[in-house]
Amino acid sequence: SILEDSAESKESGLAHLCEFIEGCKTLVKYAGKIIHLLGREGPKTPNPSKYIRFIYNRVILENEAVRAAAVSALARFGAQCDDLRESILSLLSRSMMDEDDEVRDRATFYFHTLQQQQKALNSAYILNGWFKSVSVPALERCLQQYLLEPSDEKFNLKSVPLMAIPDSEPKLDSGNPPVVCHIRMVVNPIPPTSPHFTSSPPPEQLSRIPEFGVLGNLFKSSDAVELTESETEYVVKCTKHTFPHHLVLQFDCTNTLNDQVLEDVTVQVEQSDAFEVIAYVPCPSLPYNQPGVAYACVAIPEGDEVTTTLSCVMKFRVKDCDPNTGEADDDGYDDEYVLEDLDIVVADHVQKVIKSNFGSSWDELGDGNELEDTYALSSLNTLQDAVRDIIKYLGMQACERSDKVPDGKSSHSLFLAGVYRGGHDVLARAKLVLKDGVTMQLTVRSSDAEAARVVTSAVA
Repeated sequence: SILEDSAESKESGLAHLCEFIEGCKTLVKYAGKIIHLLGREGPKTPNPSKYIRFIYNRVILENEAVRAAAVSALARFGAQCDDLRESILSLLSRSMMDEDDEVRDRATFYFHTLQQQQKALNSAYILNGWFKSVSVPALERCLQQYLLEPSDEKFNLKSVPLMAIPDSEPKLDSGNPPVVCHIRMVVNPIPPTSPHFTSSPPPEQLSRIPEFGVLGNLFKSSDAVELTESETEYVVKCTKHTFPHHLVLQFDCTNTLNDQVLEDVTVQVEQSDAFEVIAYVPCPSLPYNQPGVAYACVAIPEGDEVTTTLSCVMKFRVKDCDPNTGEADDDGYDDEYVLEDLDIVVADHVQKVIKSNFGSSWDELGDGNELEDTYALSSLNTLQDAVRDIIKYLGMQACERSDKVPDGKSSHSLFLAGVYRGGHDVLARAKLVLKDGVTMQLTVRSSDAEAARVVTSAVA
């Protein structure tokens, strides 16, 4: 934490940590974390070579867990410091004969990766830990679906949804790169269930609803958005579930009137020219104070016009009932209730992903799909406010602690990383200047031209 808050103390702090792991032989947990921190921060210092001895000593003297962490840290130096690569390769080659299979496997993998001398490989497999963001339960589910539906196409790892990313990066890592997971495959068919739920269903259960079973893998789900005031007669919240080419809008509804029962409840969405509603799944009944769920499925248009505002109206049949017994009349009448508008924003199409080395990832993507524009954020009065709103609107992850603006600064650079719907990497670099509001120069790179256009144009 001290190193993050005070750049001037970085070298002194790293030196203290080096001495700590030299003199302490028992605290394996802390040794692994410190070695990871040395591997993350050491290559960025003016003299990175002075940390190599301390790290390699751990390979010689420590147990297998610490040796494995040290091998990974050495690889990070080799990936970022060209003048140290040959020395690192020599050290890694010695660990390829280690008695522990984890240490041997890491050393062998990193040795052959560094030998290629390709920045893209170094970024993907050494610096940014691609596997960290994959949701293992989602991977199991996607593999199960792939086996149940034979196809000539190869399994695409980018189709697997990412795990939820915390709002800020952890201060210290465990010191261990991603481990290989042995996945238990369940190939029995999922038993049929009712498509209606009395409460908000887990996202994976959406695929069990017949209307949504062909939409593909779930990419992400938003937080619930209030479409009514909490004290109104009908309370409705909406969760947006993003699929490769569709949005499933899940409306959680509650009837707060004890003398009414609502039936055949549908939340109808006013179609725009681009966003077409292709299916509704109504809630069959909504008794007093018992939550129910209705759905609408909207096709996402092709191209980069993927944001809009949708008007929503809840339509239903009302039957009066006895508040004491709950018995409803046989006859009823049709009614409707206008809800707040629902915004579809860029963040609905982007999943956060951590890039521990933003510069390497930026170089890896290259400028083939690079777009840049300048914007005047005149309604914002501070750089911190600008950083907060940009992160929220774009739905991307701040990298290298760039979400924190140092006190007294009149300029700041914000680094953002994410994955666009369809599995396309997207990075953004926002240079902010405080003068009569906030001026922002936004540069976006992506592996997909459409993703770059969406993120760049969204701010305007």
